Amino acid sequence: MPGRVRWSAANIFHSPPPPLASPSSSSAASSEGPLTPPVVYAGLPGPTPFIPHPPHYAPRTTGRAHNLIAFSNPPLLNYDVSLHPSSISTHYRGVPTAGFLDPATYPPEPLITLMTPHIPWPVTVAAANGRYATVSDVLNAVYCCLRVNVTHGEFLTLGTHKLMHQVSEAYRRRCERLRGHRGYREEKQSGIRRIDFLMGYTKFKGISPGRSSDVWQLHIS
Repeated sequence: MPGRVRWSAANIFHSPPPPLASPSSSSAASSEGPLTPPVVYAGLPGPTPFIPHPPHYAPRTTGRAHNLIAFSNPPLLNYDVSLHPSSISTHYRGVPTAGFLDPATYPPEPLITLMTPHIPWPVTVAAANGRYATVSDVLNAVYCCLRVNVTHGEFLTLGTHKLMHQVSEAYRRRCERLRGHRGYREEKQSGIRRIDFLMGYTKFKGISPGRSSDVWQLHIS
């Protein structure tokens, strides 16, 4: 392994993010500024090599996601999941900021799980208001989950030197984007995070119904 890659002895999430800020019709930047990752690979990585492929199933026909986060192409929100949700913007006029406090799914659920074949970790979304998971809860949960440090053992489950190299490169590029900005040194010292397993593909495309009322598919490109 290259000397620049660092590891955490356990999964750690440093510095919990502040609450989601309201988006606007123009781009909203984080304190570090808009940092868009370069598109390097020809396609999104396939299903993870470290967990069995999930069985095929027909998505349920009931239930839907809130329009702000419903799977669509293009998505309603411009969101790079490697950045804090305060960086979210949209090209659409008239998007109500109050919508971020609406139920994320219909019918509303107090706890939902987001799954994607591109990482082995589920994203658990709990209701901050104690009643139902909101749109804001979903966006923050995705960000927080992907910010967790990857242990050396988890890294080894990638299985091949090629995948390990690609994840290491994603970590390096992510840190380089912060060079000259606040938090660069801390981010580099923190080491590889779950977000790096996406290998630079960090565009949020929304969520869609999964196999049960509390399981939803997370779409990223």
